[in-house]
Amino acid sequence: MLVFMALWTGMVLYPDPRVLVTSLRRLAHPPVDVAAVRDIAATLPDDAAAIEAYSQKYVKYEYAWKLYGKPWYFPTVREVLRDQAGDCQAEAIVTASILQAKGMPYTFRYSFDHVWVDYPGKEMNKLEDPATAFVSNAGGQGWLGSLPDKLPLRDVIDQRVRFHWTPMPAERKAIWVLGVLLGFLVGEQLIDLIWRPIPWAARMGRPPKKDRAAAEG
Repeated sequence: MLVFMALWTGMVLYPDPRVLVTSLRRLAHPPVDVAAVRDIAATLPDDAAAIEAYSQKYVKYEYAWKLYGKPWYFPTVREVLRDQAGDCQAEAIVTASILQAKGMPYTFRYSFDHVWVDYPGKEMNKLEDPATAFVSNAGGQGWLGSLPDKLPLRDVIDQRVRFHWTPMPAERKAIWVLGVLLGFLVGEQLIDLIWRPIPWAARMGRPPKKDRAAAEG
């Protein structure tokens, strides 16, 4: 039943699973694109905070459901520049591309509810706290170099509901819920078909009476 529910959820959220695979690859290897932002970089000062502020203003925040029809998608820089919109990873990839175009240092950080670019002198805030990052390309330890020092579970759940469930189209929600209910119904019927013929004593880990009598005799 759990396998069915997982497959059903995947089919509802990502009818074409290649999109999810592509996004996961980009998550592991952020598609920084210096060529796409070269002209923009030339107009900006060599100031990381100013560059980040520009990206935040340029990339209007929009849910992946609205832009791409999916709960989560990791775009390319050119896709972000085309739409001039996206979520946190869209803004982060543009910021990183501009910083790299200028030869300025930066670090990608991922927490369970946010993606951002860190750089020397960056002011920390609650959402972009390095202590909450479980993925980082800093220190030569690889993307999964350490576990987060902090795990604000309530914030993570609130963010996931807000960004993935709430903006999900009503018809997609209905299809998912219908599949889950069907999974429970079919699963319980299968369990009942398998479970009912088994004698009560055998279910409890005890052999039937006639088998016990034979064993005792």
